[in-house]
Amino acid sequence: MTGRPRSVSDETIFRAVAETIGDSGPTGLTLAAVARRAGLTAPALAQRFGSKRGLLLAFAEGESGNAARIFGEARAASPGPVEAIHLALASLTSAITTREALAHSLAFLQLDLADPDLRAHAQAQSRAVRAELTALVEEAVDLGDLTVDDPATVAETLYVVYSGALITWAVESAGPLPAWLSLHVDRALAPHRPAQP
Repeated sequence: MTGRPRSVSDETIFRAVAETIGDSGPTGLTLAAVARRAGLTAPALAQRFGSKRGLLLAFAEGESGNAARIFGEARAASPGPVEAIHLALASLTSAITTREALAHSLAFLQLDLADPDLRAHAQAQSRAVRAELTALVEEAVDLGDLTVDDPATVAETLYVVYSGALITWAVESAGPLPAWLSLHVDRALAPHRPAQP
């Protein structure tokens, strides 16, 4: 089995972790379950990451570094920064299609809060998303799409709206999550839209 763990990319393994969390939550996240999805064996996965916790830490580190990629892709696919904000935030929730998937994600958040090492990665991801949002708000201001005195504060508000919309969507079950999220992001941005002639 020498070299076999590297025959499957980290990206594939982390996708398998995310899918397992979405389907089963942290309690169903075992090396065997992830290995099956990734096309590996549990011993190969253990050899690569050392333990389930080692796998979780590597996954969390990968997630914390994804913000730049997700926002970059949203910029490239959008006609302007406001549209990129919508697309990027929707992309961050692409794996959440049911209330159960969100519940499993929130259960994983409990692990983040209880484990200092996992929490550090969660904080890094949070800060990276807010930094990317700030940059998009600044771009929108430069283009005249938004009127904002403090882009960082508006970005913080958008991040809070994004986080809260996940919870209210799960409670209300009001259609697809991207539409629910877009509605509330639009409401948060409405006071900053320039007056139309």
